[in-house]
Amino acid sequence: MIVAFFPSFPFRGRSAPYLWIFYKLLTTYGDKLHFLTDDLYRRDIDVWRQYDRWELLEDSQARQGYRLPTSAELASMSFTPFNSDFFVRKLAEHDGNPTRAFHDYLTTEDASLEKDFYDAILSIGKVEVVLNWCNCPSLSLACNKLNIPVMNMELGPLRHPEYLSTGYLDFSGVNGNTEAAARYAAVADECQIDLTLADLRDFFAASPLPAPIKEYESGIVLQVENDSNLIAYANGFNNQALLDYAHLNYDSKFLVRSHPGSAFRLNEKIFNVDQSATSIDFIARCKKIVTINSSVGLEALLMGVPVVAFGDSSFRFILEAEQEKERINRLGFYLFAYLVPYALIFDLDYIRFRLAKPDEQAIIKKHLQFYESSGNKK
Repeated sequence: MIVAFFPSFPFRGRSAPYLWIFYKLLTTYGDKLHFLTDDLYRRDIDVWRQYDRWELLEDSQARQGYRLPTSAELASMSFTPFNSDFFVRKLAEHDGNPTRAFHDYLTTEDASLEKDFYDAILSIGKVEVVLNWCNCPSLSLACNKLNIPVMNMELGPLRHPEYLSTGYLDFSGVNGNTEAAARYAAVADECQIDLTLADLRDFFAASPLPAPIKEYESGIVLQVENDSNLIAYANGFNNQALLDYAHLNYDSKFLVRSHPGSAFRLNEKIFNVDQSATSIDFIARCKKIVTINSSVGLEALLMGVPVVAFGDSSFRFILEAEQEKERINRLGFYLFAYLVPYALIFDLDYIRFRLAKPDEQAIIKKHLQFYESSGNKK
């Protein structure tokens, strides 16, 4: 049995934060999956409408490829309730700060939360794997004691319409604490790629590179303030620290790109604020990209633009390569072996394929077959 787990804790002020992924899996696979989560996810659609949830919008459904479940589907789904006082305890411990609670969820092993996971998963019966969309050491520890693998998943760094859509599937973690570097190290001697940077980019990109303008010494990439990338894997940096770093090192010769999901607007009297239509156009305006761990850093690598990244990320090991040839090898492995075609992270046959622990060549072959069969659709 494949179990999909979704936390319901309102770390960012809203409960059931993975509602659209829940809907996608439920309406795609129905009783082929078993769901482990809070009853909040089973609320009737009309209840969520009162909260103006974006997941209910027709555009959201079309863009992410799901539909809203019926009341009958919600009532009949294969389901085990998961309840824990973790969030309440952490709010009390951190003076009501939900971000600190989120940090602890992402980075620490909590004995009580681990027991909650252990008891709930044990009650389900025979479990092949737990699908998880947010790093949680307590979940990993409980599953390890039960000899059950955890597949950590997330939307990938390259996305439609600019690129082939990708996803993450990692047995260690997503965003931080990933297995990308270790997987490459295990096959580095055999991973000799006879491709150029242009070849790699052309395979994944939807359009040719724009002409480089390079009018700024550096491009500073800001991120969503309450995203796990910044909360848990930023190595002490945040958006303000990154801006301060830019002032210290680049005078005023830097361009700042905000994240569209940010709740804050930059002061255009203080900063050169980027208004480019895409991150690709932004990168073309800069001689260097400076980020904490944004996927814009990976896009810059594909464009041959130098990158400075201060946080933990799955692509950090590529930046650490000292020679250009080695950097290409690492980037090629990352693109074709580590990243997964987006549709496949929602494919139960593919999930079972990965559970069988295929070698890297088999994984690459599977990915290439998908890209070719889908017409290399961008």
